[in-house]
Amino acid sequence: MVAKLKTYWYYWLKSSTLSLESLLATRLSSLLFIIGKLGRFFAFIWVLLILKDNIQQVSGYSIDQLIVFFLIYNLFDTFGQIFYRGIYWFRDEIISGTFDFRLLKPINPLFQILTSHTDFLDIPLLILVIIGLLIKLPQISFFSVVVFCVISLAAFLAITAVHITVAAIGVITTEVDHTIWIFRDLSAMARVPIDIYVEFIRFFLTFIIPVSLIFTLPAKALLNLTSLWMLLAAVTGAVVFYLLSLCFWRYALKQYSSASS
Repeated sequence: MVAKLKTYWYYWLKSSTLSLESLLATRLSSLLFIIGKLGRFFAFIWVLLILKDNIQQVSGYSIDQLIVFFLIYNLFDTFGQIFYRGIYWFRDEIISGTFDFRLLKPINPLFQILTSHTDFLDIPLLILVIIGLLIKLPQISFFSVVVFCVISLAAFLAITAVHITVAAIGVITTEVDHTIWIFRDLSAMARVPIDIYVEFIRFFLTFIIPVSLIFTLPAKALLNLTSLWMLLAAVTGAVVFYLLSLCFWRYALKQYSSASS
């Protein structure tokens, strides 16, 4: 088991090194991308701070709480972008037949697909988000932090399941880019609590696409706005969604026609 983990670690390290080298080869564009990311982040925070002077609450949440929701959204969104960036190149692999070679390797093809590219350009934003959350920690109880950690693990599992599902859809239809961007657009709605939306949208973002589980519930846990049943539902939902995504992936592989066939 340890030897297998070392193999996967070495594979991720090598692929990440190649990703970093490609970014360093285009320093100017990489720098502009980072500036754009940080600019968009601070612009949204600035808007919230402006609203703080004129609005006390939004759907029962204070502006300070909305900032926490926004930080949590960026935390989990950035996590997916950094570690699962490889999904954005998967369509090309299907069309070109490169995916055939991944199936022949002794490393799990899903791991190869999702981690084939590591986006280091999101790390500065991730550091800023973590600093912002650490500033808030003294105001949060220890129990809330524990619940947040548990729900965060469920959220990470759900993010993984989303990317596995997108990969499976890509194998069957060769449509990857559109699918992942639909999820990205829907997840952007979680920059604020999904409670502010009408009931139909709340239902869709909770039970159809797990946006609430990934982005909203961890923020609520940090703000001590969750209950025991929410915690159990989040963990159970994440595990079920993950297992279903793996089943879907296995089904997709059975439908796959090799480029050489």
